[in-house]
Amino acid sequence: MKEQLKKEIISSLKDKIEGIEEITDKVKIEIPKEDKFGDISTNIAFLLSKKLKDKPINIANKLKEILIENQDFEKVDVAGGGFINIFLSKNFYSKILRKIIDEKESYGKVKKDEKRYINVEFVSANPTGPLHLGHGRGAVVGNVISNLYEYAGYRVVREFYINDAGNQIKKLGESVFARFMQIDNPNYPFPEDGYHGEYIREVAYHLYKYEKEKILSMVDKNQAVDFCSEFAKQLLLERIKNDLADFGVKFDIWFSEKSLYSSGKVDEALKFLKEKGLIYEKDGAVWVKTTEFGDDKDRVVIKSDGSYTYFAGDIAYHYDKYKRGYEFIVNVWGADHHGYFPRLKSAVMAFGVREDWIRVVFIQLVKLFKNGKEVKMSKRSGSFVTLRELIEEVGKDAVIYFFLTKDPNTHLNFDIDLALKKSSENPVYYVQYAHARICSVFREAKERFNFDPEKEFTGEINLLTEDQERILMKHLTFIPDLILEAAYKQDPHKLTQITYDLSSDFHYYYNNFKFLVENDEKLMRARLYLLKAVREALRTLFKLMGITPVERM
Repeated sequence: MKEQLKKEIISSLKDKIEGIEEITDKVKIEIPKEDKFGDISTNIAFLLSKKLKDKPINIANKLKEILIENQDFEKVDVAGGGFINIFLSKNFYSKILRKIIDEKESYGKVKKDEKRYINVEFVSANPTGPLHLGHGRGAVVGNVISNLYEYAGYRVVREFYINDAGNQIKKLGESVFARFMQIDNPNYPFPEDGYHGEYIREVAYHLYKYEKEKILSMVDKNQAVDFCSEFAKQLLLERIKNDLADFGVKFDIWFSEKSLYSSGKVDEALKFLKEKGLIYEKDGAVWVKTTEFGDDKDRVVIKSDGSYTYFAGDIAYHYDKYKRGYEFIVNVWGADHHGYFPRLKSAVMAFGVREDWIRVVFIQLVKLFKNGKEVKMSKRSGSFVTLRELIEEVGKDAVIYFFLTKDPNTHLNFDIDLALKKSSENPVYYVQYAHARICSVFREAKERFNFDPEKEFTGEINLLTEDQERILMKHLTFIPDLILEAAYKQDPHKLTQITYDLSSDFHYYYNNFKFLVENDEKLMRARLYLLKAVREALRTLFKLMGITPVERM
């Protein structure tokens, strides 16, 4: 909207002021912090000062006389030595409300560009147990970032990297096999570093019931462990998929780490780097020249024993993404990977991409509190509270909203008691209640006045003369700008503040003004028209976050 208003200002002045086109790119549109200074402010007079060889204040006064002729501008003031403050007209706001109501949950969304093709990889949990709260926060952040980029016109591919190779999968198999053997032999040793928790026993009991003879017939213990490992991995991965789906998070690609090795993709990536002169041998190992791209030292990709490093697999995985032709990629990682990013970025830059082709959003830990005390343990997982347990406790919407209340790279304390409150203290209740209140007003309008706001209708915006009505219309106008800023800066947490602020403005309006005006049908229709636009804007924000637009509370 700022860009559109900028074009409108330029268009109004184009044929009347010399040099406008030359300074167009430098013109800024700002939203004043105080409503008394207008709806928008521009620095255009300062930019023209040198060109027109006059003081900004004089130029601003000249521009004021031209701009006031625009029907979308109700009032134009000059302040601060040359800043131009503009109050938008009812004519302008009428078009905005119409746009919001017509576009519904897609209000302000940029038209999809098939060429703008990006990848967002998130969660990527080891399939060795249930999803914990950190995974859940990563799921919310990754999903909302994906939604924001789609809103901004990108075609987004959501991807989950399955860590199904390496020691953790072997340890999973050993843990399940030990629990399997303990069913008949309680003294069978359990691995010291094995996975504890009731879910391991559940997998073992399932195998005992359906695969007992097959496992016991295996002469080689390693074969039995491998069988348990593969079975457990598939079962736990399926549960992860179900948990995420119930959480409203779905993926386009489930990429297996194991497939990198079985398909030869690791060799292919290293061959590519070797052909670019970036691979060399030293001390019996194979190294990649990451120092040429900013790393503090070169990195080993093949050990002296001939085995690949974990880093080699990561290079191959990102080389595969590179070949898919994304404009850029976003990885959502746990905060413990901070130190790993520079070396991976160096390796990725070796492919020939620009520095910002790979972007990483880091997720900090979540601490859970109940009755003022931290909650750490879970009977089912053995060591942590699972995402599903938290959802069952407070509901999906509360989990999503609370996970979004802070910058992802900031530690988050999740207060269960607050999330369960049915009052304005609970932010998710507060924003959902705004939506529910509007729906309630609409139902009452239909019952009392036989007028259904859900159907197509218009309202005379000129009748909306209260300050709070202007504040609401102004707020609605610039919501797309705020959403797009959150998208480009990868700030998903900003959505909660945008939603809360709009809800707060609405609640004040609801508490201080009457909508169902018995003796003034035109005013009633105008106010209901504004409410309908507020509701659609809330639905747009709810959709981006993945929370439910509740109609009754």
